[in-house]
Amino acid sequence: MEVIDAPQRTRKVGTLQQAAALIKDGDTLAFGGIHSHNGPMALIREIIRQGTKSLKLIANVSAGMPADLLVGAGCVDTLMVCYVGLEHLGMAPRYREAAEQGRIKIIDGDEIYYVLGLKAGALGLPFVPYPPGHEARDNPKREPTYQRTLDPYTGREIIVSPAIAPDVGIIHAARCDPYGNVVHLGSVVADDLIAKASRRTIVTAEEIVPLESIQADPKRTSIPGHYIDMVVKAPFGAHPLSCHGVYNHDEAAIRDYRDADIDAYLREYVFGPKDHFAYLEKFGIERLLNLRESL
Repeated sequence: MEVIDAPQRTRKVGTLQQAAALIKDGDTLAFGGIHSHNGPMALIREIIRQGTKSLKLIANVSAGMPADLLVGAGCVDTLMVCYVGLEHLGMAPRYREAAEQGRIKIIDGDEIYYVLGLKAGALGLPFVPYPPGHEARDNPKREPTYQRTLDPYTGREIIVSPAIAPDVGIIHAARCDPYGNVVHLGSVVADDLIAKASRRTIVTAEEIVPLESIQADPKRTSIPGHYIDMVVKAPFGAHPLSCHGVYNHDEAAIRDYRDADIDAYLREYVFGPKDHFAYLEKFGIERLLNLRESL
């Protein structure tokens, strides 16, 4: 009997610079995480350094600093949003200013718009139909990307919204192997949907572990590797946000961001450091390790 060798797996490890170069001007970009947790901040800072513009940004269901920083850096043309804010720390100042001044186009959906839209994008469907009762919400009355059509089975008018299929999705997680198999140590939120719906997906991870580590506990895999196009090792890659199961958020750093002049902040923390590790050095190893101990 002829023995056929299994095909070799493809290693997908790259750098932050290589990952950011995959995101082009005008792309539709989705990012994962939620609130002040699991945002791919190291990659977002690199996107800004590379001068990427006119992004159609798909903010996560409850977005904060990642969306606000990209807007403040002038990278965003259109923002699909459920919420952008800093939770108990107040409003997201750059997003609010840009919205009030009309400098960005805002697509105002709700959480169902986002989650079902990504599911439709993952399945290759053109739109999402909504159940009865959605008419009572304000969003369909004010947001023009909601439309109405007829149910072909009942003839009843229903509300629909478009599928969400980003050009690139970016997520941050605790672990990943070189072949793209991802392990979250906490909430996945919609990271898996972003990976399934996006044409390309990049994951930054606190550590890149051997394949055997994933195989030893396969049920912990939150996103299978065939959905991932590039893997980047980025310790403290969510800072100043948290990475579930690894370290807490740096609330003082988020407060400093909120209160800073945006141009001064960009000079100090984005364009000043030559790379991610130079950024981390600005905070110091003791402060970063204390975030681990505060979990």
